[in-house]
Amino acid sequence: MSNRAVLEVIALDAEDAVAAQAGGADRLELVTDMAADGLTPSRETFAAIRSAVEIPLRVMLRLADGFAAGDIEVLARTARELRAEGADEFVLGFLDQDGHADLVAV
Repeated sequence: MSNRAVLEVIALDAEDAVAAQAGGADRLELVTDMAADGLTPSRETFAAIRSAVEIPLRVMLRLADGFAAGDIEVLARTARELRAEGADEFVLGFLDQDGHADLVAV
């Protein structure tokens, strides 16, 4: 096991991803809409980034601003669509109305 730190960089598009890889990123977290703390990118954006870089990608799975899960069926469908494009790692986490981890949604 290595003690080496892993550099994960957020990328919004293929240009970000290429720059991050060139700068030494070990992996990327793909998001859109940073004003909403990062939402799920489109399938097209994921595909463009996947074809532009060779490092591992983690895709944000959140469809609306805030930390409530929202419609779980829509989240699951979105994850399946991204998996069909080649996504194999996701970033997610949701809070319930009391601010605790929403383990049912996760």
